[in-house]
Amino acid sequence: MKSKYGRLSVVAVFLAVVCVYWYVSADGKRDKDIPAASGPDATGGNEEQLLTEPVQLLNWWQQRLEAAASAGDYEVAGDYATRKASYYRSIGNEAEAAAWYETSASHWAKAKAVDRRFYDDVTPSAHEVTIEPYVSVPVGADNRKLAKFEPSSGTYLGLFGLFDWPAVEPEFGQYHPIGLTYSGWRKDENDTRNYFPIRFMNSIKSTASGALQIGWEPHYGLDSVKDDDYARSFARQAKEAGIPIFMRYASEMNGAWVPWYDEPAKYIEKFRLMSKVMKEEAPNVAMVWSPNFWPNDNIDDYYPGDEYVDWVGFSLYATPFFGENEDFSKNQIDYFAPLYEKYSHKPIMISEGGVTHYIRKTGKDYAKWGESQLANMYAYLPRMFPQVKAITYFNIAKSRSETLNADYIYDIRENTLMYDLYRRQVQSDYYLTRVEQGAATKDNVKYVPLRSAQAESLTGKRKLFVYVKMPMEVQPFAIAVLQGDRRLAISYEVPWEVELDFSTLQAAEPLTVAVYNSKHEEVARQPFEWSKANLK
Repeated sequence: MKSKYGRLSVVAVFLAVVCVYWYVSADGKRDKDIPAASGPDATGGNEEQLLTEPVQLLNWWQQRLEAAASAGDYEVAGDYATRKASYYRSIGNEAEAAAWYETSASHWAKAKAVDRRFYDDVTPSAHEVTIEPYVSVPVGADNRKLAKFEPSSGTYLGLFGLFDWPAVEPEFGQYHPIGLTYSGWRKDENDTRNYFPIRFMNSIKSTASGALQIGWEPHYGLDSVKDDDYARSFARQAKEAGIPIFMRYASEMNGAWVPWYDEPAKYIEKFRLMSKVMKEEAPNVAMVWSPNFWPNDNIDDYYPGDEYVDWVGFSLYATPFFGENEDFSKNQIDYFAPLYEKYSHKPIMISEGGVTHYIRKTGKDYAKWGESQLANMYAYLPRMFPQVKAITYFNIAKSRSETLNADYIYDIRENTLMYDLYRRQVQSDYYLTRVEQGAATKDNVKYVPLRSAQAESLTGKRKLFVYVKMPMEVQPFAIAVLQGDRRLAISYEVPWEVELDFSTLQAAEPLTVAVYNSKHEEVARQPFEWSKANLK
């Protein structure tokens, strides 16, 4: 856990669970057939192919709009109505767009005070917008042996905050194979009189394919850590569990809020000792070395060495503050990138991460900003950084935060936009629902920057997504990919992913990415050179 340190990184969001496949118009009648996105596009060019209409997404927006309006959550209802309006404008159906903009305005008029800084009321200058497309490439042999329980592609889902594990999938719309719990050094469970987290382990094992992440914390200090009966017994019980276990020993050691801080040499000695114990007693345990992403100037001092570490983990949080002041200049990806560059020779997990969307002390709500930060974490981060092989959300309940007198609220169920986005985002095939050696996504790909030398021979059908960063972490409403005046594809939700057949494209002509706001006005565009035979 953390004692929130100021500028915590970023995570954004917006998608939502799978399920609903109907939608009705604002007057309660079923929508008319939606025309495919053909005809003149917003850039003035003409499309030469029919673009697939996002029926499922439109249905989802409509269902969430109705649920929000019924609950009196008019800010959310207005947000979804605006998304529909922008879509209809993007396909040239101005009459339908106008009707939905009117519906949106009606909901906004009934909403409570809304922080408009996180909406696109102000159009940024093009130079303030970061655009970076990534393209899928097959996962090939890189002569690196996979670590224990490491998937070859994709990312495991993990969660903290629900301890009845069979309830996770109904609550969040997807099975999460990793459950996080904490064990204090020599602190037993009151009702089992056992040092090992027996109850939670049994809940995990009651589902089909669960794994444990254990935050094993020496709260009495590093001098109490010995190769003794306690440590050996804990390791043997880990083996007896019979499921994959990620042992996150003495995490966040670089932060002054833990008792095992500020003794790097002793920390390394004790980590190596516990790594030795686990290797000798529990072959189903992967050792996780897991600092906090902040402060970042002392992390390297604590690294025990590759021989003792199976996975590298990071605690990665997003808050709208740096110290006592609001600060939106950096996001989670900005903070994470230099850490990834240094430690990506190992599989990496976000061992715990979260997004602050409400501050109890001030009563200030950052709902829309929180959605964007969650999107950064779940839509962008694992795709941009393919060695990120697991993400665990620290979903501590609001009621628990209040009991602990904590200021920052991370519970995504308390933020409709975040909850919707999370439930939809985790449906992606990129997220793995079973922990096993060499697990892979269905297409077994990773993503590399389009303009990088890693983008090998670009032929055939490839997925392409676009990372976009704008001031105040405002998210676009649509992203289009063009070649010349021809719009090849358009996406209406993060991670702004489309499929292109590179075999049909003119290799000498760059691909252009255009970014649109809620009025479907172009905010920025950028061309990207590419080749059907890029250097390896």
